[in-house]
Amino acid sequence: MTKNKMHFGVLILALAAIVVWAAYGMFHAGRDEKSHSVSVIVNNSNSDRWISLRQGLEQAAKDYNMDLNYVSTGELNSPEEELALAQRELENGAEGVILQMVSSDVDLKEWAEVKEKAAIILLETDIKTEGICTYVGPDNRALGLALGEAVKQELGENMKGKKIGILSGNQRQLSMQQRLQGLLEIFESAGAEVVWNMDNKELQERKEKQQSGMPEAADAIVALGNDETERIIDDLWGEEYGGTPCLLYGVGCSEKAVYYLDKGMIHALVVPNEFNMGYQSMESMADALRYHLAGVENSLTGYLVVDRENLYDADNQKVLFPIVQ
Repeated sequence: MTKNKMHFGVLILALAAIVVWAAYGMFHAGRDEKSHSVSVIVNNSNSDRWISLRQGLEQAAKDYNMDLNYVSTGELNSPEEELALAQRELENGAEGVILQMVSSDVDLKEWAEVKEKAAIILLETDIKTEGICTYVGPDNRALGLALGEAVKQELGENMKGKKIGILSGNQRQLSMQQRLQGLLEIFESAGAEVVWNMDNKELQERKEKQQSGMPEAADAIVALGNDETERIIDDLWGEEYGGTPCLLYGVGCSEKAVYYLDKGMIHALVVPNEFNMGYQSMESMADALRYHLAGVENSLTGYLVVDRENLYDADNQKVLFPIVQ
């Protein structure tokens, strides 16, 4: 009886080993363990706002044995300029491109040719014909809603009679359009009046005409991107605005934006988790290249709403200043 039990146990172990071996083989079928070259293209790549993103990219590249080329760029003004950069990277041996589109309205035919030669993952903003490329970034409409809720929390549920100014950023990007959509939904439902709404083009025109300040006083100014949030303080705002104190809100992740929050110049900040955005985009690229996948699922990365009271909470500090292992 004991011998039969022993034989039975050996048989069970053998079957288990076969199942594990088969599962391992299925999981690793088509997997390519060699290192792959991946180029990352973002607007104004040396800006402080990309520090956390780059840390996430570098950590994932290390974890997945990917060769990362973080392309040095200045201010990108057109999708054609960005396309030329991507094509140059392919010519130099890149097998994948991770990029932040400077404009969501692009020539899909030209980018389709790039996609035939390399895997493409989009950061932060998708293109208008969504689903063409894998997207990794925040839910931008939800981010806009969260920003509007932060304003409403201070000014009250009924914002009738309250005046709002908006720096709406690069409205050629779908991400900024979606953020503005979410923000306006909150203000419209609360009865607030948007007295001005300037995108980057209008803002630049005012600067060239040497017009300082804003066209009309507002109870709150809201900025939809990191650069716009910094510009509120640097170029556009004084200690008093239109004779009355003005509340400032923005989207941002740079040390400068966080510094302005800490000093009380900005009332609340919505902070996208850019470390996760960098890490997940490289992780998705590794899956696409190693498993030869035709497409990888989109990944939504989170965000925080931070004010002076919760700025130094441990969980918030981990997102604001991630420690790379």
